Amino acid sequence: MKYLLLKTFLIGSLSLAMVTGCRKDYYTDTGLSTPSFDGNMLEFLQSKPYMFDTLVHIIKAAGLEDYFTDSTITFFAPADSSIRSTFLFINRNLRSLGHDTLMSVDNIKPEFWRNTLMMYMFSGARGMDNYPQLDMQNLSSFSGEFVRSVGGRVMNVGVNFGDANGIKYIGYRSLNFSYVPNPAAPYQGWWSTRVATSNIRPKNGYCHVLVFGTHYLGFDPQQALANAMYIGFQ
Repeated sequence: MKYLLLKTFLIGSLSLAMVTGCRKDYYTDTGLSTPSFDGNMLEFLQSKPYMFDTLVHIIKAAGLEDYFTDSTITFFAPADSSIRSTFLFINRNLRSLGHDTLMSVDNIKPEFWRNTLMMYMFSGARGMDNYPQLDMQNLSSFSGEFVRSVGGRVMNVGVNFGDANGIKYIGYRSLNFSYVPNPAAPYQGWWSTRVATSNIRPKNGYCHVLVFGTHYLGFDPQQALANAMYIGFQ
């Protein structure tokens, strides 16, 4: 199956609706609820093809399907728009370097997708309440948690506490997800994104859906380009 451009207009129109709709459904005055899904993680992603059709495709191409069906994991799910952003960035740069451009995500070897997707996967089931507070302006006091992904990358996950009525940390809570490029200097150079919808609970873990439109799969598109060129195309 060929996957070319990844439903730009559909993702754009539906992403805002899902973000606002999910916040209404999953957040109450007493905190976040835990919306359950009667199926495994892969089945949840397959149930939202307008957001995750290409994601499901590359999960299967990368040989990661068993993680999403049989293992207990926490997954920070990038939407198809994030995959598209990285794919187009790679293509633009290949063109500028005088190389042939790619026709579909299938032209990038599965190893690239495997290595990249494993940045977003963590062993065990962890919801928002299982992560510590994060304040990007006060990391010395609230630094979130440094965790290793299934792929061995050092990432940071933390809960942002918003302000309300002029009082710090009593407002809306949301998850922040960051790639830490240099573990030797763990507080420097983060590539960060926000979670749009948290605490979705399939039978085998937690799924936290990342914001749409602004996130590149792999976080750093230049590094993604370098990795893709090193691994090669097909």
